[in-house]
Amino acid sequence: MLSMLWLMAITFSIVVAETALWLAAVAWGTSWLLRETGAGARPPAAGSSTSTGDLFGLVVAPIVVFFALSLLSVMASRDRVEGLFELREIFLFAAPIVTWALWRDPDARARGLKVFAVGIFAALFVGLYQAAVMTPAPGDAIYRATGPLGHYMTFSGVLLVSIPALLTIRGRIGRVAGHLVAGLAIAMIGLTLTRSAWIGCGTALVVFYGVGLIPARQKKSSGKKGFQERPAHYAISLVVALVVITLFVSALAGPDSLLERAASTFSMENPNDRDRLAMAATGLKIIKAHPLLGIGPGLMERVYPAWVVDWGFREQNPHLHNNLLQIAAERGLLGLSAWLWMMAAFGILSWRILRSVGATGPGGPEASAALASLAGFLAMGMFEYNFSDSEVLMALLYVVSLPLAAETRPNHHGATR
Repeated sequence: MLSMLWLMAITFSIVVAETALWLAAVAWGTSWLLRETGAGARPPAAGSSTSTGDLFGLVVAPIVVFFALSLLSVMASRDRVEGLFELREIFLFAAPIVTWALWRDPDARARGLKVFAVGIFAALFVGLYQAAVMTPAPGDAIYRATGPLGHYMTFSGVLLVSIPALLTIRGRIGRVAGHLVAGLAIAMIGLTLTRSAWIGCGTALVVFYGVGLIPARQKKSSGKKGFQERPAHYAISLVVALVVITLFVSALAGPDSLLERAASTFSMENPNDRDRLAMAATGLKIIKAHPLLGIGPGLMERVYPAWVVDWGFREQNPHLHNNLLQIAAERGLLGLSAWLWMMAAFGILSWRILRSVGATGPGGPEASAALASLAGFLAMGMFEYNFSDSEVLMALLYVVSLPLAAETRPNHHGATR
């Protein structure tokens, strides 16, 4: 129940989601310790993947190194209290453990994904209501929906990393519902007018369909014939869906506002875009002065005025709107290297599973969704510091950990949940 509450709460309350995640991790850990100490060591269960330890180690090692280097950066910073508070994000990395431990069973994993989809749908309903009735900010054609999350960038980021997972929901009704919710999520990302999310969403969809993912039914040992999902069918469906979504978003936001927003992405006449360049230049100055360990996690907003380039549009910014620059400036090039290793590890995990079983084999759909979500997250992160959004990071960690759970079979010596 705690794990289901965690998935449902990601789009509604970060406090509830984090608390449920930590409690689920503690409950599973306690259960595992009691089981192991009470019955002694057990041999691997029949049907378990022999590579599970290698796969889990693949993602655990860079996580440990990243946070060890982050802690070293904190110790070298001028405000250790603020730095330690920023490192509370380490608790979010209980998500891979909970996902692996509690959803190795296919039926349980499917139920969890459906609960996740219900939470996304409920958040979309809130966002659609906001876009329809709330007063836009000056200069905006529509209200930039935040959903229940408080900020349109956070809302669009959560939707972005969730879309590929929604497209993997199985079952005749589940598949239709998952695609419907995914389509609504794409439309909502358009309505937030968040350009970085547009780029990330496009990247995720290209990767998703590019690796051949759509849950495909194959002939099973029973001889029953299932769906043979054809990439061409889904490519056509995607084009049709995007056309419909574009018309829907244009009807609400107005085609002129959408075109203007898209055109402003690469226009230096936009002061916000000029300021993004100033942030990048400022970040590079900080990295040059503090190359190894950075200025310390969580200190960018405090030191930014002292480092901002003289042609910057704003003298104060909370972050640099770029994952790579932000992490390198605050945690040094060592921290950035470990972060890139961590992101690559999740990608390699999914790629190995895809190479092993294909896009439609056990764990294949989950691996394809994970790659797509990760690619979309990284693409959006070139224009937004989305690694600091706990809701976005939590949703991402859930999706990218699903392949590990899917590739591993549950043991026969007791429930894992």
